[in-house]
Amino acid sequence: MDSSAIQPGKDLSSIGPTLAAEMLKPPYRPKVSGRIAFFFGPVAGALVSVINLRRFGYPLKATRVLRWTLLGAVALAALIVIIPDYLSRLVGLGAEIAFYMIYPSLQEREFDEWQAAHPEIEPLNGWKALGWGVVGLVFFVIIIVLVGIVLSMLFPSLVR
Repeated sequence: MDSSAIQPGKDLSSIGPTLAAEMLKPPYRPKVSGRIAFFFGPVAGALVSVINLRRFGYPLKATRVLRWTLLGAVALAALIVIIPDYLSRLVGLGAEIAFYMIYPSLQEREFDEWQAAHPEIEPLNGWKALGWGVVGLVFFVIIIVLVGIVLSMLFPSLVR
């Protein structure tokens, strides 16, 4: 008896074979999200991870990754604004190294499943993700500025 139950982590169940016109663009390799996160920040790495996870068929996990990243970006921005400059550089570098390792690990299993199911399709070139890196960088800068404004309004003594 064939089960039509939805697989864990997936929102949709396939009714029939996927037609060529329905095929989504191929995803990026998982390490692309780590490299983008290292050079452009956590929001950029999350955007590439979200794109990949949605293309793998895991929109719930993609939403969770984006939500946790935004929460973490706000916390990181608050920490960078509060601590002294020389420490903020070390914290920022440490965070970038952590993002470089975290984002690829969030999608390794899903990429392996996708690659096993689509051996004839080559993943997208990482250079095509640069646009998402710039978008993520802009969003992260906006987050830092907004957090700085809110913190300076709540705690005027933090303003140097």
